[in-house]
Order: sequence, then structure tokens, then C-alpha cells
Amino acid sequence: MSQRSEKLRRRVDTLEARMDAVELGKVWDAAEASVHNQAALDAATERNAERRRAREAERTAAKWRRVAYIALVAAIIVLVAAILVVYADAEDAEPINQRVVVTAQETAPEVTEGPEEDENELIVCALLDRANVIESCEVTWYTEDTCGKTPDDPAYGITRSGLPVVEHQTCAVDPNVIPLYSEVFVEYADGTIEQLWATDTGVRGNALDIYTPDYDYAIQCGRQHLTVWWMGPEN
Repeated sequence: MSQRSEKLRRRVDTLEARMDAVELGKVWDAAEASVHNQAALDAATERNAERRRAREAERTAAKWRRVAYIALVAAIIVLVAAILVVYADAEDAEPINQRVVVTAQETAPEVTEGPEEDENELIVCALLDRANVIESCEVTWYTEDTCGKTPDDPAYGITRSGLPVVEHQTCAVDPNVIPLYSEVFVEYADGTIEQLWATDTGVRGNALDIYTPDYDYAIQCGRQHLTVWWMGPEN
């Protein structure tokens, strides 16, 4: 073979090798594009799944809010009915007691009525007479942020009963001491009495944790030992 033919053959081999390299590069580019497209598809699928989960969590929270409002209205109706029944019984019982005294002692002096007591105080006293009492209950205050849940958690602000927290109503109890859904009355140091609803847990023993949305107020109240009454849901 002549030198010219050998050079020509080498040039042909070089051109074929270059063409093979170009074809191989196209194959690699196609493979990389396929992988990139698959990754983009996976990312889009994950975003759609996250949006679906967020919508489902929002619908669930709205459902629980409706349930909480309905339960609150029902509890208020039941409480008002109980108060009216107790007050009606108290009014009916008073004349009977007076008639018995007059009949037993014909020469008894005329009974004069004293100052009329506050109607609300009478109702509260009647309810507390039927309630269980904890003389020195350890009372604290908590907020949503002190429950170990983040605001993006679907259970943020949701109590153990599944109902949302409500200011001046929600309190946490030990179910072994105070059953869930019990009516709870707390007497503060100034003599005022607040009515609460036991829908949350997280304390142990003779203790009560009252919900407040104000963290500074919870810290200011600290830990107090107060008199607490409660009536179970069966009452």
C-alpha cells in the first residue's frame, strides 16, 4: 500500500471516529433532557400534592370550627335551661318553707323580708352546690405557642377534644380528675368566678390550665392555687 493510500485511510478513520463521537453526544444530550424532564414532572407532581394537602387541611379546620360553634351554642342553651330550672325550683321552694314555719308556730313573730340578693349570685350558688370542689387547685395559663405545635401544623390551636381553643372558655384538665366536657368554675383571688369548658388535656392531678391568646398575660398570671368546682357532662 502506498503512503498516499495509507494517509487517505487514516483520514477516513478519523472522520468516522468524529461522526461516532457526535452521534454519541446526541444520545447523551437526549438522555440528560429526559432525566431533566422527569425531574420537572416529579417536582410538579409534588407541588400539586402539597396544594391538595393544604386544601384538605383548610377544609378540615373549617369543619372543626363549625362543629365548635355548634357545640358552644348547644352548651349555652343547655346551661341556660339548667339555670332556669334551678331558679324556678328555688322560687317554688321558698313559699313552702315559709308556710311550714307559720303553721308550726302560731305565735311566731311576723317574718320580714331582708334585702333582695343578687339574682346571678343565687344562680351561681345553686350550681356550685351541685358541683364537685377542689379546694386548692393548681391553676396556670397557656397559649397556642406553648403547646409544642407550629402555626403551619393542621392541629395548631386544636384541643384534645378536636375543638379549637376559645378565650374565656377553653381549659385543660386531667381526665382522671375532671372528665372532658365538664363545666368548670374558677374562683379568683378577688372573689370573681369564671365559667370554663374542659375540652383540652395536658395536666396531671388537681391542676387546671386555662387558655389565653396573650402570652404576656399567661406569664403575668403565673401559677396560682385557687378553688375550682366542676360538673361532669352527665350532670
